[in-house]
Amino acid sequence: MNDRFYMLCLRETVGTNASFHCRNGNGYSSNIDAAHVYTLQEAQERWNKGRPIDLPVAADCVDELAIWHVDCQQLPGESLIEPGCTQYVAYVKGEWDGNDVYWLAGTELPTTDFTKAYIHPFAVTTSEGLIWLPYHLANKVKRRTFCINRLDRRKMIQARGLRQPDWLKRQKRRDRTSTGKTRWNCPCCGRISWQLNPYDFDGCSNYMCENWNKNVY
Repeated sequence: MNDRFYMLCLRETVGTNASFHCRNGNGYSSNIDAAHVYTLQEAQERWNKGRPIDLPVAADCVDELAIWHVDCQQLPGESLIEPGCTQYVAYVKGEWDGNDVYWLAGTELPTTDFTKAYIHPFAVTTSEGLIWLPYHLANKVKRRTFCINRLDRRKMIQARGLRQPDWLKRQKRRDRTSTGKTRWNCPCCGRISWQLNPYDFDGCSNYMCENWNKNVY
């Protein structure tokens, strides 16, 4: 078991991308490679003294599920043609997951996973609703991200040696006193939700949220 942990900030989730505490306290980022790395002891101490929106997770588990995304702010807003270029990719204009673009993926549906982007030998500039650019430009600004919907608290937290802080245990006992339900903050939109399962998030009460679960509420 590797002694490496990241710290999520659930309040800073962007689209489906989790946000992490950056190295040396430099804010938050959805870029895994900008995340501060904690030891088990450091992660536990931070959690014990932290905020309800901060959550330590095993770095190995996050790295294993990482997806390469590209932020629209790092890309040209119009098609770009380079003389001699033989590798082009295209993203869908006006559609985003947070700030991340959807790539044309051949016969599959457009995807935010850059590794699945279809590489074309030339730009099809007559295609409506698509922005074409040289592959190397997008590849240069890709970053590793983690989908908040794949957060598994048992596997990434409990099974890796972290223990619930006393303040969290007290909060859950207090919240369950009258209804038997546990209070959760949705990791996607932040809305407060109540559910009977105290261990894993079952879904959000906000029907506009991607985590909405109509079978629970």
